[in-house]
Amino acid sequence: MQDVVAQLVDLVSQMGWSGVFVALISVSITTVSNLAMKRFSDIRRLRRYQAEIKQYQEDMKRAQQTQNEKLLRKVKRRKAYIDRIQKEMMGARCKPSLFFIIPFMLIFSLLSGFYAGRFVAVLPFDVGKALPFLVGFIGDHVPGGFGLYFYAFYFLVGLGLGQIIQRVQGVSLT
Repeated sequence: MQDVVAQLVDLVSQMGWSGVFVALISVSITTVSNLAMKRFSDIRRLRRYQAEIKQYQEDMKRAQQTQNEKLLRKVKRRKAYIDRIQKEMMGARCKPSLFFIIPFMLIFSLLSGFYAGRFVAVLPFDVGKALPFLVGFIGDHVPGGFGLYFYAFYFLVGLGLGQIIQRVQGVSLT
């Protein structure tokens, strides 16, 4: 059993497999978080609120552009209601996070310690040439591209796939 664990740890510490492993962890955490959101929140109500907020913002923009007094009064009357539902939406979206934040932080800190100072993935282009201030912060020059540290690759995968996973799971409000 220890040999299997040692081989697995050795495998996920190698360049290439480490990127796949970190991507799987990021996607898994995003999936669990979205499932919790779906389970503990009323998605239909949140979507309805989002539509009302969008309509309010469009009305506000139109009222400011046209300086229509009647529309400005209407928008000002709705402001308190919109503020209340925005606050309610924020609470509803944050509630599931409270259950999972400690395990996620634990996983993240364990992985960041495991991959400290090591590259987990290589971008096929050199980001450091275009944005030299990122060198050392998110990664460094390597042969064939730009090596990314754990934090940078984790967030790149999370940002890149997070919205897609939300749409697939039906928890995206946009």
